[in-house]
Amino acid sequence: MASNLNTLQQKGSDVFYDVCCSVCEEDGIHNEGLFHCKICFKTYCDECVKMHKKLLKDHAVSAKFDGESWYVANKVDDTIELCEEHTTEKLAMFCEDHEQLLCHLCLLQKHRQCSKVFTLAEQAKSNSQRIPLVQVTEGIEKSQKRLKDMVDRGKDNIKSLKASYEHICEEILDERRQINENLDRLQQNTIRELESIHERLNNSIEDDTKRCLECISKLKIYGAKLKDNILPERTFITLRKCIDQTAAAESLLKIMIKNDGPYIKFQPNRELIQCLADCTDLGKIIIGDPQHNVDPNKIVSIEDKSEYNVRTATDEFSCGITGICSTSNGDLVIADFDNNCVKLLNQAYKVIDQVQLPTPPWSMCNISSVEMAVTVSEQNDDALSGIHLLRVDGGKIIRKQVLKMNHVCYGIAHVDAEAFVTSGTALYEYTMGGRLVKKLYEDRTGLHR
Repeated sequence: MASNLNTLQQKGSDVFYDVCCSVCEEDGIHNEGLFHCKICFKTYCDECVKMHKKLLKDHAVSAKFDGESWYVANKVDDTIELCEEHTTEKLAMFCEDHEQLLCHLCLLQKHRQCSKVFTLAEQAKSNSQRIPLVQVTEGIEKSQKRLKDMVDRGKDNIKSLKASYEHICEEILDERRQINENLDRLQQNTIRELESIHERLNNSIEDDTKRCLECISKLKIYGAKLKDNILPERTFITLRKCIDQTAAAESLLKIMIKNDGPYIKFQPNRELIQCLADCTDLGKIIIGDPQHNVDPNKIVSIEDKSEYNVRTATDEFSCGITGICSTSNGDLVIADFDNNCVKLLNQAYKVIDQVQLPTPPWSMCNISSVEMAVTVSEQNDDALSGIHLLRVDGGKIIRKQVLKMNHVCYGIAHVDAEAFVTSGTALYEYTMGGRLVKKLYEDRTGLHR
């Protein structure tokens, strides 16, 4: 606070005045107010009054010491008289060019070039500008009711949003449970295979070990008998069996040496690991279109009707509008069937851009606030059938992508990042990249479309 005070004293006088210059005070300068304008409701120093007199020659200015009654400007108590942009300034004028209430700062900063600026006193006396109070009052009541309804609706939307949030949390947990169940299944299958291989190898080793022990036992017996004094015939038999058993032992040893030291190793499923590594989430969170509760029995009536010419110099035929989409800034995009094009209209419904299409556009829908999808087809010619993705940017229609289809394309709708396309006899679901998800329905029994 002290530093601010010192700054003020350095910029202006070090004397404090009962009335300060309104303009200088806004710049943090402390100069005495010597002149007063009753229309602007401002006081001015001897320098600022020169600019005021130059800009507003019809404003009468009274001096502090010229004998006239000196009016000291106080802060406006009633906030309705204060400017909404310059919140400490009192409203003093009305600009008919922009239909705005002005303070003197508004006039100086933004409305100096306006030709129809009047004081509030002049405007209030003008019979031609008198506003019907009854109509305004009714409008206020209607606006208040609509705003209150919107507040109530906002509360309901918060509850609905919370419910959808909790539901999605459950869906995420359920998705995780399904993944866990599948991982458990894969784990069980892998462990089952491990147990089977382990048992087979273990049994093989045990069988070979058992055969080794049997060979050792037989060779030991045959060797002992050869040392005994037995008949020549028995000696020959024993010798022959000993040779055969030795050969069998050698054969067994070769097999066991070949299969010596078997072990088990685990080779992870790299495709599964990479697939999980490539995933960034369990699913996409999408903001759906608002679900408006509309009374199906409500009578729809036309409140107003206007006609605009959207035909351009390059159009060969009258316009046949088969689709209308709006952008976030209020512009319209229309599909002109008869002239094979899409046109961009500004808020005055003037054509500001258009792009030609290879075939007539049958239908169009928004896929975002500035993007549209248009179906094009030539009957009995699938080569030209497809979806044209367009984008509106800077008052121009930009071609983004063309998705080729192997069937005729008529109607289209965009729901939850998927495109639903009709062919006259079937309904297809596509990703926005053009990949067919599935054919949802088909009926060839009646007239198509």
